[in-house]
Amino acid sequence: MEEQIDIYYAFSALLGLVLGYLIKSFFEKEAAPAVKASAATKKGIQKYGEEEWKLRVELAAAYRISSFLGWDEIIYNHISVRIPGRNEFLINAFGLHYDEITASSLVKVNSKGQVIDEGTSGYGFNYAGFIIHGAIHEARDDVHCVFHTHDKDMQAISNIKTGLLPLSLESIQALALLSPEKHKCRGITTKLDEREALVKSLGKHNLLFLENHGTVACGGTIAEAFQNMFMLSRACTSQVVTMSTVGGDLSRIHTVDAKYVQSLESKARSNDIAQKGGGVSDVARHSRPFYAMMRKMERMDQSFKY
Repeated sequence: MEEQIDIYYAFSALLGLVLGYLIKSFFEKEAAPAVKASAATKKGIQKYGEEEWKLRVELAAAYRISSFLGWDEIIYNHISVRIPGRNEFLINAFGLHYDEITASSLVKVNSKGQVIDEGTSGYGFNYAGFIIHGAIHEARDDVHCVFHTHDKDMQAISNIKTGLLPLSLESIQALALLSPEKHKCRGITTKLDEREALVKSLGKHNLLFLENHGTVACGGTIAEAFQNMFMLSRACTSQVVTMSTVGGDLSRIHTVDAKYVQSLESKARSNDIAQKGGGVSDVARHSRPFYAMMRKMERMDQSFKY
């Protein structure tokens, strides 16, 4: 009987040690990414300053979000952001998958395409990305972030003559921002004279279809540019599904009066602000979806902060 009691206590003690070790390992494992991110933040701020490091983290998050949403194309396409007060912008290194991009791996270039900081990857950057993004940043002082993607649904709508149709709330919002002119396809953009034509096609708008190519979305912040691209993406997917459902027969599709709905939405927002003493500002309306997705990326993998 005494031997059984001794065995019981010995087993209990051993079990306690094992559980203690497992719990300790679990919490250390959970804490490690946060500790590493904190160390990276401190180092990043020391090297780049608080403002630029914050932009780097948000831009790296934008790449991870884009990968999650299927807007990536292995190492191709780009998202860029202007560093406030400087003629410089951040862009992805040409060799990293979107879900590998980190704050410190981003490349810093000026409007002439000269590399100021090559980041930690050693891959350099894509010259074609500089042509598209550099042109917009140089021509539009109000644009601080540019998304460019070859997403299949957005590319599909860029291929058809009808363009984007007013079929959904997302398409109505996108149409309000979309340039009426499609930019003609000229293959992979590597010539500087393409910049002028691209800027002319975009005009003062924040969304542009590149015919048989893809899309461009602009914004005053990363969050705004993301929201604009998200609206366009949802609108294009809705149209692709709708047209597939009716076999491409446009006579079987219901469209809405986009301008009428836009005017109703504008009045509704004005009434909301008047009645509630402020309501939700346009800045908050644009930024909240992006930061919600950024928090999702943090829960999945904090390495974009490194």
